[in-house]
Amino acid sequence: MLAHAELADSYKPINVDAGRVAQDQKAGRAVLEGGVHLTQGTLSLDADTATIIDMPNGERVVHAVGRQVKFRQKMEGQNLWLDAKADKLDYDSKSGEVKLTGNAWVKKGEDESTGSLMTYNSVSEQFSAEGGAGTSSNADGRVRMVIQSKKKAPEGEAKP
Repeated sequence: MLAHAELADSYKPINVDAGRVAQDQKAGRAVLEGGVHLTQGTLSLDADTATIIDMPNGERVVHAVGRQVKFRQKMEGQNLWLDAKADKLDYDSKSGEVKLTGNAWVKKGEDESTGSLMTYNSVSEQFSAEGGAGTSSNADGRVRMVIQSKKKAPEGEAKP
């Protein structure tokens, strides 16, 4: 269902727009609050609060929370976007893993998934989803997916 994220994004600067920033440069940690908006190339993230941790190897870990954290990134070599929302998002730039917790929703192209906990890896192209407690939008808490057919309708045949 998923594909590699735009590879050039990791070499671009991170732009931050927030109500408040507390940064400890020695520790390599920044806490962003008050309507956080981050962009890095085609990647964008909106959250109530976010913490960015710089790792010694140059990679970054991001923890974001909000009424719904919103994440968007263009897929490498495709005219497709990956859109995701959840109550909490954890991202590790080294592994390429994004973990979405609480009311998680992921859409790539026309494929769509919802669940309580979703994890995807843009490097290995691995995806997993788990159900959980019911919510107002998903009473039984089960994982739901819509996967579009890769087959094309024969010429002249009506499309659904």
